[in-house]
Parts: sequence; C-alpha cells; structure tokens
Amino acid sequence: MPLLEVRNLSLRYDKAQILNGVSLNVGAGELVGLVGPNGAGKSTLLRAISGLVRFEERMKRGTTGAIVLEGEVHFAGERIDTLPAHEIRGRGLVHCPERRRPFRELTVLENLLAGAFLSKNKAETQRRLEHCFALFPRLSERKAQIAGTLSGGEQQMLATARSLMFEAKLLAIDEPSLGLAPLIREELFSAIAKIHREGVPVLLVEQEVSQVFRMANRNYVLSQGRILAEGPAKLLMADETLRAGYLGL
Repeated sequence: MPLLEVRNLSLRYDKAQILNGVSLNVGAGELVGLVGPNGAGKSTLLRAISGLVRFEERMKRGTTGAIVLEGEVHFAGERIDTLPAHEIRGRGLVHCPERRRPFRELTVLENLLAGAFLSKNKAETQRRLEHCFALFPRLSERKAQIAGTLSGGEQQMLATARSLMFEAKLLAIDEPSLGLAPLIREELFSAIAKIHREGVPVLLVEQEVSQVFRMANRNYVLSQGRILAEGPAKLLMADETLRAGYLGL
C-alpha cells in the first residue's frame, strides 16, 4: 500500500477547473517528482493534499466563488481529504509551501520552535533542532537573527528546516529553488537528498526538471490539471513530445 495515495482528485474554483481527475502515489522510502509548466496546478495539488485548500475556502467564504474538491486522498492507510489541515499535519504529512513565508518578525530559532508547536516532548524537540542545524549550518550561525532579514536562500532553508521540527512521515516541498542563486540551489537540493536518504519520503514540486530527474525515483508530469505521464526519468526523457512540450528539455 502506498504511503500517500491521491485518487481521482478534481478541484474547481468557482467556474475554473484547476485539477481534473489527478491520481498519484508516493511509496515509503520514495522521492517522487512532480513537474510541469507554470499554471499546471502543481501548487494547488499540494495544497489540496495537505488540507490548505479547505482552510482557504473557510477563510474566503462569502468573498469569492465556491471551492469544490472531489476525489480522495489517503495517507498511511487512512482517508484524510475530509480532515482539517492541522490534523493532516499532526499525522505526519508535512507541506513546505512555495515562497518560504517565515514569521518575519521572529528569530530563526523562534521560527524553528514554532514548527514544533504540536510536540510535547522537549527532548525530541531539542534533538530535531540540532538535526536541523546540522543539515543547515547557516541557520545555526543565524539563530538569533530576525527571519525577515535573511536572504531568500536562507529563508528557504529555514522553511524546510521548520517543516522537519515535528515528525515528518512525508515531506511535500513546493518550488524550493524559486528565485535562488545556483550555488544556494545546489546546497538546498543536497539537503533535500540527505533528508530522503535518512528515511523521509519526499514529494518534490520543482521547475528545475533536470535536477528533479537526477534525484527522484519516479516522476509525474502535470499539465492543465491532468497527469500526462508517469515514470522514471529515463522513460519520460525518451518521449520527444513530453520533452519539447512540457519539460523544457
């Protein structure tokens, strides 16, 4: 049984169809890539999986059109698509959203501790904090610094580390390299690969297709809210139509 299984998921904002019958899965121990052109629905899919779409609907109710979500999401053998986002997070499905979004007025250390707000085990929180500092030494050097003054790359490191501060059974990361310099991207991808090697399954949404293909066990190609293809990088790269039209390679 897959750790994460998305079954025929569709999502409509008012009259706009964003996702249309999406099915995918992530197995225990896998790093799975989700790639495709801008506007394909990749970020929306992650928000639907993690429960943020339903949170957005409650926050915007009465000010925007209806959000209609259909299909099923199963995690660790349990259906979760009816659960609120904080309960999904509490089960270990951790979503690291795009554009970083730290608590800008808090320090690096305070941001990391905020990621462990569900934990009641102080010793475990301290162990995870030390693990995050080992993964991202820059954060250790800047732990007293206000998060809003960090560089974009450092803020992405902070967002990723904060996601690891409460036990992650699966880490869904959205566009981690967006807007970052090449050297910072390499450092970040190296840390993500290490997280995966340490046993955390990863669902990685990323515009850097070649980088994802080097890292992932399997990949899905999403376009206009539909899954067009699925498989290892070698198989997808052999399809000239996919390469030219959807992968940019």
